[in-house]
Amino acid sequence: MSSDVAHLIKIASNEISRGINTFAGKYGLTGTQVQIIHYLANTNKDNVYQKDIEQEFNIRRSTTTNILKTMEKDDLVIRRSSKNDSRLKRIILSDKSKEIQDTVDKFMDENDQKILSTLGTLERRSFVHALKKIPQKLKK
Repeated sequence: MSSDVAHLIKIASNEISRGINTFAGKYGLTGTQVQIIHYLANTNKDNVYQKDIEQEFNIRRSTTTNILKTMEKDDLVIRRSSKNDSRLKRIILSDKSKEIQDTVDKFMDENDQKILSTLGTLERRSFVHALKKIPQKLKK
């Protein structure tokens, strides 16, 4: 049973990624770019830096650097120097991203609801809780 869990998570992850990539493709974006736009638009943080994106998406620094460089080149994000530390660059949404932000948010919310609709109310809470715990446990 335990060896099947990782396989089942991978299958579910692939299906979710396919759906997000299909949506993103309609706008000439990647699924990761859509998810970063969604994160930037909905985070409670006043300032978001590359390190925040690395942690939020559990991706390596070099990967994040490449994604953000592409997003900046494609006018999806703007990097601004921090007032407190010029080495740090705040990541903010560009006007181009803000134009599709509502559509992205609506899709991501509907996608979450579609995923969670397969579960009962109590199962949903347990499922989300378990998903948050898995990466922490596996890092140890």
